[in-house]
Amino acid sequence: MHFDQAEKIAVVKAIAETIDLDDQYKVGELMYLDELMTTLEFDARYMEKARQLSSQKALQALQGMTKEKKEALIIMIDKMAESDGSVHQKEKEFLVNLINVLR
Repeated sequence: MHFDQAEKIAVVKAIAETIDLDDQYKVGELMYLDELMTTLEFDARYMEKARQLSSQKALQALQGMTKEKKEALIIMIDKMAESDGSVHQKEKEFLVNLINVLR
């Protein structure tokens, strides 16, 4: 799936926030992050830039995406939440909130 620059940075921000929610970086998350970095073509510096993006701008970009891109994002976030073997309550809430705002 190809995301334009605004979408891509917003998607990477959502991914970074998912990882940060449980305050722990586990092997499964890092492995899936590496896979996403290759697939979406971004690096650690880009991820830091994404973290600095305002939530409002990220949300605007995400809401403007096509249905297919929104579905792809939800799948990525769900996989990231599950990648460490357990889904933290904050990750569940983040995913539910994301689904609601993308409608």
